[in-house]
Order: sequence, then structure tokens, then C-alpha cells
Amino acid sequence: MKTWWKRRSLKVRPALWYAAATTAVLTVLACFIYEVVEHRLAAEMDRQLRIDFDLVEAQLDTDAAGKIRWLVQGAHGDEGFARLSAWFEVWSEDKQLLLRHWPVREADIRRSLPAPVESALRFHTSELEEGMRVRVMERPARVREHGVIVRVFRDETEMRRTLGQIVEVFVLWAPLAVCLASLVGYLVARRSLQPVAAMAAQARSITSESLSQRLPNPNPHDELGQLATVFNATLRRLDDSFTELKRFTADASHELRTPLTALRTVGEVGLRQADNPAALRETIGSMLEEAQRLNDLIDALLTLARMESGKQPVYPESVRVAGLLADARESLGVLAVEKQQNIEVDCAEGLVVTADRLLLRQALLNIVHNAIRYAPTRSRITVKASQRHGTTVIEVADEGPGIAPEHHQKIFERFYRVDESRSRAEGGSGLGLAIAKWSVHRQGGALELQSDIGKGSVFRIVLPARP
Repeated sequence: MKTWWKRRSLKVRPALWYAAATTAVLTVLACFIYEVVEHRLAAEMDRQLRIDFDLVEAQLDTDAAGKIRWLVQGAHGDEGFARLSAWFEVWSEDKQLLLRHWPVREADIRRSLPAPVESALRFHTSELEEGMRVRVMERPARVREHGVIVRVFRDETEMRRTLGQIVEVFVLWAPLAVCLASLVGYLVARRSLQPVAAMAAQARSITSESLSQRLPNPNPHDELGQLATVFNATLRRLDDSFTELKRFTADASHELRTPLTALRTVGEVGLRQADNPAALRETIGSMLEEAQRLNDLIDALLTLARMESGKQPVYPESVRVAGLLADARESLGVLAVEKQQNIEVDCAEGLVVTADRLLLRQALLNIVHNAIRYAPTRSRITVKASQRHGTTVIEVADEGPGIAPEHHQKIFERFYRVDESRSRAEGGSGLGLAIAKWSVHRQGGALELQSDIGKGSVFRIVLPARP
């Protein structure tokens, strides 16, 4: 059954649900109406039986022999009651039939009712013969000094006919109502699912080359519109990811082609200078430099790929910030000396941060190396750390040319350079700040930039406080 249900379309399922719900509602409603009408008719019949009892009791008397008889003429000469088909029985207290007045002759009575069970007011329904039911009221009464039990009857044929008509109406019209509800459910589902069909048709036409297309969303406020909004947001992210992947592939190919071309060119020159040992030695040195630059680029790409895939592990530990800053100054001091730059470190000795030492060192080295590369000769680079509002902040400030505001977000992208005219050797590979950003984000921190043209730049590593 579950498999059969799953194979039905979303148009058929609501129609079946509508049919089932309508059937259940109509069944409950019919049962309720039947019970209410039956109760009202039975109550009305019981009221009529009480009236009949009062009329019959008033017309009962005894003759000279002490037998119960029924007066066909009232005390005031009213013979109206005599023309009624009075239907009753009178029983003695010891359950002996004293008088029977039925609408049929005594000889035609095929089946009579048993004697009353008890001398008390009692209503019940009995079947005299097949298809004929009567409502019976039994109640004690007094005829002069005699105690009797009077049993009054009323035919239930009309009541049963009325109840049967209610059942017939339900049986005849309920299937029509169910079919109508099913049709309405199918039409409503079909109309409601039209946007889904349009979205499905549009989705089939979207490929990796047309991710800029979006699903139609005529009503973004309902559930289907919200679904289309989510799908469009997913397509937007996929489009951005594919665009980023294509750009990364093109940039990586270009960056790798440059040192490879240099290696090939220098090698060809070296072959032509094979008879000059000094020139050959210089050529080999240039080739080693290009090979090292190529190796550094590949290492940077692999590191960035591991970080973006989440495979770069994080090992938090207590790190002395002062020692980390001194290590960065010592590692890059040679590059700073070549440009006659001064790296100043300002950090309290007791400042400790919980972080992955290798990732934090890598981010700091990339930022300081970037500052050395772009800061002018004989300038100052300041590296300081402090605690601020429960966070640890490491700042790297330089006196370089600064960065325009429109580049503040893009500068952390892969292979992005503010000045495209710089050579690859002078401007680097464009991966340092991207790696630094991912290294900080992997530890729950943030990398901020404050810079203006002509006023230098300040990079801030903000790490959350951890126990």
C-alpha cells in the first residue's frame, strides 16, 4: 500500500485525501443527523403516547360485574375520541389481560406482546410482525378501586420511513459529493502545482554553462515561492562557485606558466652558453630561483586547497604572542634589511592566546611579508598585540602607499593584485592574504583591514578569547 501511494502523483494524492476526508465528514454528519432526527421523532412519539395514555385512562371504567370497559362517549357527550383508532391494552397487576383495543380484530392478531414486566413507567419498541414496529408505553393506573397497567401503542412506520429517507438521501448523494470533492481537490492541486511544473521545466534547461538562469518565482511569499527562492540562492552560489573555479583555474594556469616559461627560456640560454662556465652558473642559479618560486606557488595552492576543503586540521594550544611576534621578525628580518626597513614589535610578555600556532604563524608571516613587499625603502613596520573587549588583536601597520576602499574586500581573493603592472617577482603570487584570511577564519577569528591611499595600511588579526 505504501509503495502504491508513493507512485501516485501529487495531483492524485490531494484528490484521494479530499475524497477520504469528505467521506469521513459526510459519514459522521449523516450519523449525527440520523441520531438527532431519530431522537426528536422518538421524543415526539413518546409525548403523543403520554397524551394517549391520559385520554385512555380518562375513558376507562368498570361495569356492574366489575370488568374493565372503555367508554366510547365522554362525560360531556363528546364522541370525538370514539372515532380515534385508540390502540391500547389494560393489564391487571398480576399480569392478566383485562382489555385489548387494537385497530384489528382479535381473530386477525397473529402475534401479541407478552405481559408487562413490571408495574412502572416504561417506554420500549417492539416488533409485532415482520416490518411492523410499534412504540409502547406502559404505566400503572387506577380504574375506580382497581390497580391496572395501561399499555399504549403507536405505529413507528412513518418514523421509520422518515429515517429511511434520510439514509437514502445520504446513500444517493454522498458518492456525488465525494466525486465532486475529489475533482475539486484534483483541480486545486493541479493549479497549485503549476509553478512546480514551470520550475521543473526551467531546471531541466539549466546546465553548468547557464547557471546564471533562475527559476520562475511568481509568488515569493508562499511555500513554493520560498522553495524557488532557496533554489535560486543555491543556483547563485553554484554560479559563483563555478565562476570562481574558472577564474582560479585560469589564474593558476597563468601563474604556473610564468615560472615554467622562465625556466625554459633560461635553460635555452644556458644551452647556448655551455662553453662559458660563469654564465652557465648564473643561468643555473636563475633556474633554481624560478624552480623555488614555482615550488612556493604550488605549496601555497595546496595549502589553500586544504583550508577551503576543511581538511586542514586545527590544533589549539596556548601560544605566547610576544614569542610569536619575535619569531616572525626574526624570520623576515633579512628581507626587511634588504630594503632598509625596521620591524618594531610591541607586545606584553604575559599575553597568551589559545590558537593553532602553525596557522597563526603562517597568517602573521604572510601579512608581514606583504607589508615588507609593498612598503617603501627606509620605512617602519609596526607589529603589536593587545587585548581588547575580551579578544586578542594583532596589528601589522606599514607606511606603504595604502589601498583604495574599492579593493578592501577583493584583496583577500586568490591571485588578486591591486597593481596589475607589478611583476610576479615583485608583487608575489597573490595568495598570501587569501591564505592568511583562511588561517584566521579556521580558528574562529577575523582578518580586518584599515587603509587609505597615501596613509599606509593596518591589518588586524582578531582572535576570540578561549580558556
